[in-house]
Amino acid sequence: MHDRTMRWLLVAIVACIAGCALLLALGRSNLATAAGIVLGGTAFTLVLAAAFYAIGRSEDRERAARESGPDGPAM
Repeated sequence: MHDRTMRWLLVAIVACIAGCALLLALGRSNLATAAGIVLGGTAFTLVLAAAFYAIGRSEDRERAARESGPDGPAM
């Protein structure tokens, strides 16, 4: 089951990518191009954050499963 934080991260990534594509496709000024590049960089940063968050969550779940095993807490 996905948690709420990961869903919001994915929504933010999609919004940044869509905004980036729209600004770069329709923008005729340097400001629109710069804003599109900033949104693209933000989307990339959010993708990395989501990956690290997912890895951390899986490690937490693995640790919790290992500690709640039949032998009790692992040392």
